[in-house]
Amino acid sequence: MKRTIRLTAFALATSLALVGCSMGDDDKPDSSGPNDNSAESGSAGGPVEDLSVGFVAVNLNSPSINGIKDQFVKAAEDKGWDVEVFDGQGDQAATNNAASDFISRGVDVIVNNSSPNAQMTGVMKEADAAGIPFVSIYGGFVEGVDAEIGTNEFANSSLITSEMVNRLDGSGRVVKLNWTVLQALRDRDAGFKAVVGENPGIEVVREIEVKVPGQVEDSYDQLTNILQSDKDIDAIWLGWDELAPSAVRAITEAGLEDKTFAVGFDGNAFAWDLIRDGSPYVMEPANPFPLMGGKAVETIETIVGGGELASKVIYMKPCLMTVDTVPAEGEEPDWENCPFFPGDL
Repeated sequence: MKRTIRLTAFALATSLALVGCSMGDDDKPDSSGPNDNSAESGSAGGPVEDLSVGFVAVNLNSPSINGIKDQFVKAAEDKGWDVEVFDGQGDQAATNNAASDFISRGVDVIVNNSSPNAQMTGVMKEADAAGIPFVSIYGGFVEGVDAEIGTNEFANSSLITSEMVNRLDGSGRVVKLNWTVLQALRDRDAGFKAVVGENPGIEVVREIEVKVPGQVEDSYDQLTNILQSDKDIDAIWLGWDELAPSAVRAITEAGLEDKTFAVGFDGNAFAWDLIRDGSPYVMEPANPFPLMGGKAVETIETIVGGGELASKVIYMKPCLMTVDTVPAEGEEPDWENCPFFPGDL
């Protein structure tokens, strides 16, 4: 796509968004809610061809982040776009530098996959100065992001933490593991604290900040130490389901599989296997990662094609995974019609 066409389309989209987007707090736009399909309620842009995309991911070792990347690349290449991917391997500075390099090389769009946008504001300023849209998946909305695609993780966490509390009848001893570097995980942390703060019968025995990289081994070692010395743990709250196999192993080795259960987030096949098999890992909200890459491509097409987004934040609908709702091995949930609340089961 020629540079002049791209800049004109982006300027038009930006001016329309400033007129049509209703702002709430000083740094966050209003958005309809966790099931909102915001891009579709704006105005579509024209078809976009021959687009070059610089795609940066903080750590493709994560199954969720890698799954988003795979779907984005497929959807973009189906449209004839050229996508170059950079894996930061957990190094935020390297991720930012790669994005800056893409900008200096004149790509048409920058896509951030799961890096905290609050740590990429310098990149956003560079992109804005060059007239290059900055689109994010799971980076958290901050000023300078042209579109953020994800799920409402505060809502997800409020739901799953409340259900954990409900299963404990409002009273129990809980261990929490998380890595509060990514915005989505911070939102989950905030939801946990909000719910637990309203339930005085819940005792948070330990809050663990997991080491990343090395999260699988670290979570297993720390949980093993806790559960071998304290047999009175009722539930384990996991910030993301990559830790679920470690938690199940530690619970089982401590002989607590009939007492202690675990809950988490994301929606990876190995976690569904644990739920399906009746392990101590019992529940999670599964995010529609197979759909997010395609939604990001649609959103870019709207922005670059001169359309208008109803909101710069686009929330997608998760599915509640329990032993009653988990799909058969090798299958995907019915993302459009799956339940989210336990009462929908």
